[in-house]
Amino acid sequence: MKKTQSELESRVIVGPHGVAAEEDRIVMSKVVGIGVGSLVIFLVGIVWAWRIQVRTMEDILGPGVEAAPRPAAIGQYEIGIVNQRLFEQDWHAVDKIGSQQQALGAGWGDQPGVKAHPDLNEAMNRVITEARNPPPAPVSYPHL
Repeated sequence: MKKTQSELESRVIVGPHGVAAEEDRIVMSKVVGIGVGSLVIFLVGIVWAWRIQVRTMEDILGPGVEAAPRPAAIGQYEIGIVNQRLFEQDWHAVDKIGSQQQALGAGWGDQPGVKAHPDLNEAMNRVITEARNPPPAPVSYPHL
């Protein structure tokens, strides 16, 4: 049925600046239908994927076998380059940093027990004295 001009204009809202717009109409039955339809499609996809996984595992393992055998590497500290322990239980980093700090404190060099580098206080004192006593300016020669 064709609507008259007055019926069409009755839904038009005119704002304070003369801008005309139609009032919003949301068809909730379509919105709910699309939502329910998408949920049904996702549910069918989930069941289908689960059945594919079950069939594939039965083909790989054979009928009646519930799980794959446990790999031999399980329980080792490191598999490949991946650490397998939880961070809270892993003390390798703390031990490594502790040994590095001990080596820095003891020094290193060609002879055992001889420091080849200064400790932090000696290095900072040297930087401070060099900053207070800058090197002499380079000698400039006149051009010949």
